[in-house]
Amino acid sequence: MEQRILKIKNYYRAINQRIRFIVSIFIFCSCGSEDDGVANASLTRGVEFEYLDSVVVETLMELFIADKDENSERLLFNEMQMKEFFVTDMKGKIISQIKLKGEGPNEIPSPSEIAFYKDGLLVKESSAEIKFNFYDKNFIKTGQSQTLAQGIYFMGFLNSAQSFSVVEKEKKNMIIGYEYNMLNDQLKTREDELGVDFYEKAEMGYLYLVDTEELFPLNLYPESWQPRVEQKWMGFSLPFLQLTKSDQVVAVLPRFGNQMFYYNLNDTTITPLTEINLIHPERNVDESFDFKQDDKMLYPFFSRLMGGGEYFLVEFHTAFPREIYETFQAKNKDFKMDPEFWEAIEKHHKANYILTDSKGNQAPIAELPISGVINYLDADDVLYIKPITETELDYNVFYRYKVSLK
Repeated sequence: MEQRILKIKNYYRAINQRIRFIVSIFIFCSCGSEDDGVANASLTRGVEFEYLDSVVVETLMELFIADKDENSERLLFNEMQMKEFFVTDMKGKIISQIKLKGEGPNEIPSPSEIAFYKDGLLVKESSAEIKFNFYDKNFIKTGQSQTLAQGIYFMGFLNSAQSFSVVEKEKKNMIIGYEYNMLNDQLKTREDELGVDFYEKAEMGYLYLVDTEELFPLNLYPESWQPRVEQKWMGFSLPFLQLTKSDQVVAVLPRFGNQMFYYNLNDTTITPLTEINLIHPERNVDESFDFKQDDKMLYPFFSRLMGGGEYFLVEFHTAFPREIYETFQAKNKDFKMDPEFWEAIEKHHKANYILTDSKGNQAPIAELPISGVINYLDADDVLYIKPITETELDYNVFYRYKVSLK
């Protein structure tokens, strides 16, 4: 029983990312032509992993990598409750341990995300007024951004992802990202009451100019996204946004469908560059999927997008087999409490990955070099993989692998 509980706990923590080393070579090409804005140059042989070293942080708290400072070669970690943060060197030696959650002058009631910013920190808060908080190198609060949204409608936990990126372009300091709570009040209603014109009106992305405190909303449902073209309601399909640090290409990824969209970053907006159809041998889309009635696990929704230096990393979970789901459903109305159902999830509902570059080249990742969880992708295109074990560890270890397309 204890082992079963531990397996379930590991499933929640890792979202079932138990994968092995890549041995196969794949060749894929996305369909379309450059005339219709769909990238055609996406031939690749596979993904290479080069082992570099490991990072070990000695603390009893489970940590997640929030950011890497490219200038000082420091890492920033948060623990699950966002109560404490750690700054370490590249070996994991703790340089600073910071507590920011609270009601004090340099504290925040509900910190939700954190990143390096210049010599200090940038902390996003989830509160009635969602804002960014700026800290200097001594972790003293120096200012706040204007309000991104009023109130909380969507709740999310991003312990192994980030919803924004800090950018410097033409000597302008920018923050680009997504905030689902930016949604207009008139569009905050039940999904079954919304029409497909939602995709034309919803602005859940933003470009924030730090120096002038200007906020520019962005619509992250592209005009050529299939459900928008077909006027088909597929739920909020909350999109992700990331950018590459080298050429500052922005990628937008709605959770439904196979399309990923690339944009150029401008002073006050993003402009379409190209799009690709993502391909993975384990990504089987069930055409009979009914968004209003079916369980979400029956569809391979995209679950995460990471931006590195040259590459983007896309994550999705394989669709849970409908026949197995219906078998459990027929046996017991409370089947989701059945340990055997969770064992089936562990077996069938697995995390998979696709690596793409900013030009649209892509390759599926069949297996990772070690069994573990991808925690972070840095600006040098280095993956940080946290291993999964059957026993609890007294410390946090992250293996670093340089990743590239062959």
